[in-house]
Amino acid sequence: EGTPRSLKSYGSMTYAGFKSLLYAGLTSDDPRVKAAFDWIRSHWSFQENPGLGQQGLYYYYHAMARALHATQQLTITDDGGEVHDWRAELIDALVQKQKEDGSWVNPEDRWSEGHPELVTIYSILALQEAIKPVAGR
Repeated sequence: EGTPRSLKSYGSMTYAGFKSLLYAGLTSDDPRVKAAFDWIRSHWSFQENPGLGQQGLYYYYHAMARALHATQQLTITDDGGEVHDWRAELIDALVQKQKEDGSWVNPEDRWSEGHPELVTIYSILALQEAIKPVAGR
């Protein structure tokens, strides 16, 4: 009581919010879009769902892929200046985590990601976004 509270930022929800802003027609110069994109650039990772570690990792991949495809950008430059081919990095991350039977599963079961059926769907949907063409290219 009496202590201010703040919401914790994490990867999957930042990407979901970012995508929603883009789908709502906001442009890249809107301060809300800039703030979300700056957060994305400063928390770039395929190793974890930033802010949550392994929790929700595969939903994160799916949300990330949908949001980044919505930007129609082939690469993302992180806040350290490194250029990332997000599609290739996403595909590589998923291939490394795929099980021998073709499925994916998260050992961290939060949000039911311990169920291979759900996690495999997230993975396939993320891969689908990664291979979609970019408009005009």
